[in-house]
Amino acid sequence: MKIEYDEGLYREIARFRINDAVQVSNRKGRTRTIHITNITRLTWHQLQLLVSEGADRFTKMVLLYRSYAYKEKIYKSAINGERLTPAEVREIGDYIKIFQSYGYTEHHQVNEIISQNGAWDQFQTIRSLNDHGKHKEIPGIQPKYFEIVCSILEISGGPGRALDRYTPY
Repeated sequence: MKIEYDEGLYREIARFRINDAVQVSNRKGRTRTIHITNITRLTWHQLQLLVSEGADRFTKMVLLYRSYAYKEKIYKSAINGERLTPAEVREIGDYIKIFQSYGYTEHHQVNEIISQNGAWDQFQTIRSLNDHGKHKEIPGIQPKYFEIVCSILEISGGPGRALDRYTPY
């Protein structure tokens, strides 16, 4: 499938704003999170992971745009990956706002602020009690969301102990 380039449609797509995170897997099964805010700024690789149809960049952008702008069932099936729920997107956004407003670089710093303010009830979807071996039931976020936050903020997990297990609550 190929959609011919249309300058007006491209401008419409460029002005369209989205705030969505989608987890996709490549052919090797490696999971990656793509934070979509502006379709025209997605890389070719991200477009390929998100949209299986379309032979060129413009076609993939149009299919993705239509799936968000018009919420048409025919185009929803064009998006690959697992879309996050509105609650997940909101909670991840709020978690990232804490990161950014305090200038933090590590998750434990954000988790401590949330704990000190007794605010874990605002993160009911993403929260968990984490076991890092030495310490049991440390309030934090589930590994899936940890990866998403790291991907969006372009940070690594840090030098701390690996997570042994977690319990959503």
